[in-house]
Amino acid sequence: MDIGKFKSSPTRLTLWLLIPPLIAAGVGLSVYALKLQSEWELSRTQSLADALPRLVFVRELAGDLMAEVRGNDQENVKSEDEFISFIQSTAAAGNFTVNRLNVERRTSDSQKLPVLVAKVRGIGTFGAIQKFLGEVAAKQPLLSQSALRVTQSSRSADGSQCNAEATFELVLVDTLDSGGVR
Repeated sequence: MDIGKFKSSPTRLTLWLLIPPLIAAGVGLSVYALKLQSEWELSRTQSLADALPRLVFVRELAGDLMAEVRGNDQENVKSEDEFISFIQSTAAAGNFTVNRLNVERRTSDSQKLPVLVAKVRGIGTFGAIQKFLGEVAAKQPLLSQSALRVTQSSRSADGSQCNAEATFELVLVDTLDSGGVR
């Protein structure tokens, strides 16, 4: 190129001197921004990779806990009819006679979980009532007893018979949707 062209046009000289450094600075800043973004993504991926084994372990523990709480499928109550059958069979095994049994499905007040509420009224010896209550609680880990009233029966000749009224609440695990655990 002829140096005379730059002397006659100072704008051309200025552009020839400014454009290459501006292009170099633009490319340099773009490369630096891409480098920062890549480092950020790498650190995020590494932190996820570090946390993932712990999350998998905790998920397995939660699955084991749910399997233990739910028990085997033979004892797992899923409906009102199964709950009635469970209570009646447990009562019969413990020599407790159920006179009245009402079961209804509700949502618990405190935690908004689906529960079955059973109101049981029956008669038996004090030992039979204790055995019945213990068996019901042992076979259903998510069952709680919210009310109990035991009175001595006036119809019993020897006074060994007692009337019992109990209210049970059973949380229905199989109806909960907790991210894959059903």
